[in-house]
Amino acid sequence: MKKRFASKKQAIESREAQLLEIASRIILDEGFHALSMERLAEELKTAKGTIYNHFPNREEIVLAIAVQAIKKRHELFDTASLAQRPSRERMMAVMVACEIYVTHYQQFFHVENLVRHAAIWDRCSDTRRTLLQTQEQRCMSLVSGIVRNAIAGNDLKLRDGVSPEEMTLSLWALIYGSYLIDDTSPSLEELGVKSVHRSVRVSVIRILNGYRWHPIDDDAQHNTVLEDICKEVFPHEPPIECFQKLP
Repeated sequence: MKKRFASKKQAIESREAQLLEIASRIILDEGFHALSMERLAEELKTAKGTIYNHFPNREEIVLAIAVQAIKKRHELFDTASLAQRPSRERMMAVMVACEIYVTHYQQFFHVENLVRHAAIWDRCSDTRRTLLQTQEQRCMSLVSGIVRNAIAGNDLKLRDGVSPEEMTLSLWALIYGSYLIDDTSPSLEELGVKSVHRSVRVSVIRILNGYRWHPIDDDAQHNTVLEDICKEVFPHEPPIECFQKLP
């Protein structure tokens, strides 16, 4: 009986994973408007009622994908925070993690932005919304922990009453905000921004220098550090754009 129950549970989980994968592809390729229970049933070659057995509406499907997205981002941030490197380099590793996330997990990044619209958020269950918010808090806590570690190790001294969480917020606003604009504005190159990745890297380095987060390296050293982080901290992730052109 237990074996039969486990087999049925695995089948349900497998179908749900397939459903979310198809939904992610539809949203990324065609937009949220193209997602429907009928479309998913057709793609899965199953009855529409089967889809409703998993999710009550398409908004809940989007939030389920967003939870997957945040879990992946947390996994990348966790890898960065546990790297056996100086605190400043671990913060740079978080920046690299963000670039990996938006470059190679575009469907996650896109859905994570989409779910924040009230039209979707308000139609989702409290349980899944709480799960998403908990995962987000865990991500922020990991990054704030790096700041606290830097303070404890005398690599960083925050002034003017700035808290580790406030510094984390400023970096998050810069990185997330830049990629969000890039995701929604196709005209950045016309405005003179040829590479958002390059702009984010330069800005993060300048902010860390502005906070006097030691050791303060020159740009050439940062190139080497960033390349080492890609190879040593994230060896199992797909490569990202070469860092050589960082001025």
